[in-house]
Order: sequence, then C-alpha cells, then structure tokens
Amino acid sequence: MSGNVQTFNEAIAAGYEPRSYLYDTAHLPTGIVHAFLDFKIWTKSGAGITCFFRDEKTERKFRLTVFRRKDNEQYILDDGKIDFRVCPLNILYQLTSDKNTNGNIVLRQADIIHTGNG
Repeated sequence: MSGNVQTFNEAIAAGYEPRSYLYDTAHLPTGIVHAFLDFKIWTKSGAGITCFFRDEKTERKFRLTVFRRKDNEQYILDDGKIDFRVCPLNILYQLTSDKNTNGNIVLRQADIIHTGNG
C-alpha cells in the first residue's frame, strides 16, 4: 500500500498519539470545518484510511475515515478530488461532513484550502 499512510505501529513510533483524537460520533464535527491533517493510518483491514485532523480554530483533535471505493478501489470521496493515500499532511483542509442513516459521521467533501506555500 503506497502513499504517505502509516500503520498504527509506524504512527506510534513517529511520535503520534492516535488515542488523543476524538472518534465518538457525539463529538465529531458536522457541517463545514477547517482543519489540519496531522497524519493518516490504515484501518486494520486496509479497506479504509483513518485521517487525524486538528481544528484550525479550536485545536480540537478528531478522526474521520475514508473507505476504499468498490467501483475503482481508490480512497477518494464521491467528488473524486483528493486521493487520501497520497494527499499532503500538515496543511489546511476544508471538510464537509454529516451523519449518515446509521448515525455515523461521514466525510462528504474535502478541499485543500492552504498549502502553507504562500
């Protein structure tokens, strides 16, 4: 699995602390939020990439998972803009998420809004 996604053990060895990022649906943001992508970890099955974000304004840490698409085996959202296997870290993203019919928070759209290069 290529890209800049780590295994759980690689992330721990690199000094990241996945447990400090919220994943409880009651605490995840919905709507539009601006957040930095700190790091990414493969799910245990490899069918998803858990993205660890930090809210630009509040510094609140949270995680959202992007699942592999069945139609093309890519880790992209419906809009097809960002490949989460290789998307850059430590830059600002605009995220749009909402609750699905099961009550889980789902990332619907992501856009890079600041690369830090300008």
